[in-house]
Amino acid sequence: MARALRAVLDPGHLTVVVNVGDDDERYGVHVSADPDTVLYTLAGIAGEHGWGRADDTTNIMDQLTKAGIDTTFMLGDKDFAMCLARTLMMESGTSLSDTIRHFSEHFGVTDVAILPATDDVLRTFVRTGDEWLTFQEYFVERGHRDTVDEISYRGASTAMPAPGVIEAIESSDTVIIAPSNPPLSIWPILSIPAIDDAVRRHPRRVAVSPLFGGRPLKGPADSVMKGLGLLSGTAGILQAYDGLVDVLYIDEGDAADVGLARAAGVAILAANTNLGGADLGAPFALELIGGPR
Repeated sequence: MARALRAVLDPGHLTVVVNVGDDDERYGVHVSADPDTVLYTLAGIAGEHGWGRADDTTNIMDQLTKAGIDTTFMLGDKDFAMCLARTLMMESGTSLSDTIRHFSEHFGVTDVAILPATDDVLRTFVRTGDEWLTFQEYFVERGHRDTVDEISYRGASTAMPAPGVIEAIESSDTVIIAPSNPPLSIWPILSIPAIDDAVRRHPRRVAVSPLFGGRPLKGPADSVMKGLGLLSGTAGILQAYDGLVDVLYIDEGDAADVGLARAAGVAILAANTNLGGADLGAPFALELIGGPR
């Protein structure tokens, strides 16, 4: 979504507020998965699977494996080096926000502001049965196969928005909630009270459904929503964003769900929401913002 919006907005007109609930410490370094994925994508160096670095090597993981270390959570060498650099910077007192700004400049992404939702510690935990898991334990190490019965965003109640986040929301023409997994990627951001309040007060709030025919193109959004008691398909997305958005875009393949708009009190519009085509979703992004900016 960020890449599509970047293609149709003038430099300096896009701010991406990113989830940090997935952050974790692995192999002694601070991993900031979602901000790094956004940065790598905008820099054109993302790995083929949509995460990590393109053309990366695994020498560090190979050696750790030989030493008997569990390396189910894989970091390529280039990715590991950036995580280590971030860790060293943060240990010397640099905020997460400033490390992201530093790496954005390093990779030439200066036309888009990438902001973590908070510089404070906020971590997503999921409960499956009687067991609580960190996000990375659930998602990576156990392959998101477990049923998610409950989610906790630990640290959210006292977390403060990172510098610039509230200002970006309040000064924006449109707040766009990207087509991500609502409970795992969007709710952690909104679990910070000041951010949730700023979004709810904004006059134009648009969300994009991550579902196509009731299922995501990748990831466990549908199963997570089901585990948490939300309805399936578009109806579940409406529940997830109840009272939060004015407009919901759904894929044209789900156009029959436009009829849910009246009961939900939300405008539902159908469009080609697939961002993976040759145009990278630019025509859809232009529709989202209401024309050239």
